[in-house]
Amino acid sequence: MTDLLYFLRLTAGRVGWMLLGTALAVLVVGLGLALLGLAGAVAVGVLAGSAWLLRPVALGRSAARYFEKLTTHEATFRILADIRLWFFDRIAPLVPGRVGGLRAGDLLSRLVGDVDALDGLYIQLLTPSVVALIAAFALAFILGAAAPLVAIAVLAILALAGLGVPVLTERAGRSAGRCQVQRASDLRQQVIDLTQGLTDLIANDAVGSALAEADRASDRYGVIIRRQALVAAIGAAATQVLTQAALVCVLLVGVGMGAGGSGAEGGVGPILAIGAFVTLAAFEAVAPLPLAYQMLGRTRAASRRLREVAEMRPAVCDPSRAAAVPVETDIRIEAVRFTYPNGDAPALNGIDLTVAAGEKVAIVGPSGSGKSTLLALLLRFHDPDAGAVRIGGADLRDLAQDAHHARLGVLSQGTSILAGTLRDNLLLGAPGAGGEAVADALRIAGLERFAAELPEGLDTWLGEAGVAVSGGEARRIALARVILRAAPILLLDEPTEGLDADTERAVLKALEAVMVGRTVVMITHRPAVAEAMERVVRIEGGRLFE
Repeated sequence: MTDLLYFLRLTAGRVGWMLLGTALAVLVVGLGLALLGLAGAVAVGVLAGSAWLLRPVALGRSAARYFEKLTTHEATFRILADIRLWFFDRIAPLVPGRVGGLRAGDLLSRLVGDVDALDGLYIQLLTPSVVALIAAFALAFILGAAAPLVAIAVLAILALAGLGVPVLTERAGRSAGRCQVQRASDLRQQVIDLTQGLTDLIANDAVGSALAEADRASDRYGVIIRRQALVAAIGAAATQVLTQAALVCVLLVGVGMGAGGSGAEGGVGPILAIGAFVTLAAFEAVAPLPLAYQMLGRTRAASRRLREVAEMRPAVCDPSRAAAVPVETDIRIEAVRFTYPNGDAPALNGIDLTVAAGEKVAIVGPSGSGKSTLLALLLRFHDPDAGAVRIGGADLRDLAQDAHHARLGVLSQGTSILAGTLRDNLLLGAPGAGGEAVADALRIAGLERFAAELPEGLDTWLGEAGVAVSGGEARRIALARVILRAAPILLLDEPTEGLDADTERAVLKALEAVMVGRTVVMITHRPAVAEAMERVVRIEGGRLFE
């Protein structure tokens, strides 16, 4: 229950909505008891003159049910949105240092599927439990006042329906719930891999095998769903049987009371009628509990998976008291050693490098030599095991990460075009940039003609992962993004990788204008690109050579 209590604490900001929804749910049950009790009384002639009350009570119950559903679902959606934002805030500092080993589909499954699995925490578990408890007390009061023996018998059966059956369904569904969460995640990952890699699968004639693997994942998930459906059916049937047993009990005990002469004045008929109708209303309140507690294993497993990632310690943390960001932009890497977690050998082994303010340095070397690792340390995605990385004389470990990143313009090897418009992608790093600044960035990056030919200009949708643009256009968009950011330090990772010769020359020409007056560190393995820099250093085997 620790995991569930943890997430219940996260709902503190929605207590108002939760209390309102629960209050309306209690009102629905109260009106249901009143409606059926009144119907029983009218049926036996005790309140024959009050039959007109049935219509307003029935209409009031329907209205209360509508607003109860509206409110509880609104509360649930708000809670899920809060948890999803909370989870995103927790995983953002873990990228890329700690979650690099997790598949993207697994993270998406936790962010979407596991968070959605928590929807039952309030609307299916907490609220129905409170409502069922209040219904039990109401039933005890109503029947206890009229016929104590009937009340004792019915409450005993109600306890079986409201406690015994849910306990059994929870135990029966515990392991299945855990498997359901994991197998749903596996299936989601298979589908994501299939859709994202469809082009390569088609090219390699591997679609059939990928579909077969997805089918197997779907079959494994289907087995668990059918098992859960069987438990749910048995739980619902057990509740219905107990409901009918309670009605029979009301009749038998009521008849016994009549035969023994212990009935209230007026006979046992009214007691039997009112007791039967009120019992139906009370059992309706406990009917959702078996399914709710059956899903408890699924909810626990989902909450555990979320906490498993959310409570990871980031690879780097902000200092308790951050130093002021220096104005200078010179870079000094001093005797830096760094080994990746679970790595066998150091990725960087005693690196020393000085880049003066405004200097442009190219770092070259074979793949796996440590170039990208060096850039990751400059971005402070990792901290060195030994030595220090300084900018403007300040150790990066003494600076707030947001303040440090605000001075960096990064053009990475893998250009990310987000699902959105061209304007959205350009303003990603400078949301306050005006139209004139955007136009200048488009001109310098060589995107003026591209933007002009788009059907809706800057507001043209670029598609998922930028499917509507070519590799060269994507790289230019990323370059325009860097231009708009106007950062004093540029970190460029293979800025012309994958481009043809003409596009490479155009990008390099645009970069010449961007690099003026800025401190630049560029990683490349292309001689033509390195020649555009003022100094070239080589890294190999984790060591630097001038």
